[in-house]
Amino acid sequence: MIKRYRFQCWSCPKVYSLSLEITDQQEVIVACPYCNAEAVVDLRPYRKKIISVMRGDDEQIKLPDILPTKEKK
Repeated sequence: MIKRYRFQCWSCPKVYSLSLEITDQQEVIVACPYCNAEAVVDLRPYRKKIISVMRGDDEQIKLPDILPTKEKK
């Protein structure tokens, strides 16, 4: 499902929003529309594994309102 997420650029202090679908990948690459800097968003700290006895293991992601970015290397 595609949702709108807010990101804070690592290069300039501006906050911007993009519509994208977050899948099982660990990192998302985005580009700031203001300064054109490419950035990486690490999703690993926001993933939480849920263990249910009846249904097995599942993974849930709890994201903050504004996702911080870091420089793409």
